[in-house]
Amino acid sequence: MIAGFALDFIAAAIPAVLPVPVKWRWVIWFLSFVALLCLLQIQIPSLRRIQLKWKIVATLVLVCIFVGSFRSTAHAQWREEKAAALEGDLIGAGAAINDGKPHGFPLLQMGASVIVMTPVGVADIMPFFPDAGIRIEWGVKNLPLLTTTVRDYNGNLATEVVRNHWRVYPAYCGEKNYTEDALEVKDTAGHVVLQVRILKDRVLLLGEWWDNQGNGVRLMRPVVTTPTKGSGIVRMNRQNQFLDLLVQPIFEYPSKDHWGEMKKTWPTAGEAPSA
Repeated sequence: MIAGFALDFIAAAIPAVLPVPVKWRWVIWFLSFVALLCLLQIQIPSLRRIQLKWKIVATLVLVCIFVGSFRSTAHAQWREEKAAALEGDLIGAGAAINDGKPHGFPLLQMGASVIVMTPVGVADIMPFFPDAGIRIEWGVKNLPLLTTTVRDYNGNLATEVVRNHWRVYPAYCGEKNYTEDALEVKDTAGHVVLQVRILKDRVLLLGEWWDNQGNGVRLMRPVVTTPTKGSGIVRMNRQNQFLDLLVQPIFEYPSKDHWGEMKKTWPTAGEAPSA
């Protein structure tokens, strides 16, 4: 009897002392709670005399109370854990097609209406700087793959994306938010330095790219767009960063409270985002 309770207690204590993911933490606690109910029904004489059907009913009621009491807490912890992730995958992440056959390249859409088709045979379409450019190619999952490196205006690495696998560096990444197909990263000044969404035939992209000499390029969406002016390219340096032409965030913040929540809908097929 004591051994059973001790094992159940040890199992329930594991998530409290070891770095267990939130999902498995609550699975362990749920199973430990059910095991505790079973042990009580087996070991306590007065509970053993109760008919089986009433034991089952009581167990189900208590399990429902447990789930109802802790569901919101577990969900909040899970969202906070997801928001705190330092790396992850956008849809399609994986290897690029490399069979030696021509496949063309996905489209790159910047802002509301400007669409640039990657030239045939050129994946590195915007090599702004030797260590900070944009590469787009088709993945083996038939979705576009993005590879890019984003630094802050001092040349510090803030985030990098390699074939849709992203990683942020917390020393120079102030905030970020994401879904399975979109990622937004802010630097420590609170400026959006990367906005990306992966669609079936294109990559939607805005952001800033800097070298370690203080030279930068920003791809942004103008406040007022027209069919012929859906995006802008701003050349910058440390002294003039054109703070009136920043990339506007599309996610809600702080991400720990608003993980995966967007402010607006991204454009599709060249349409402008809704306000």
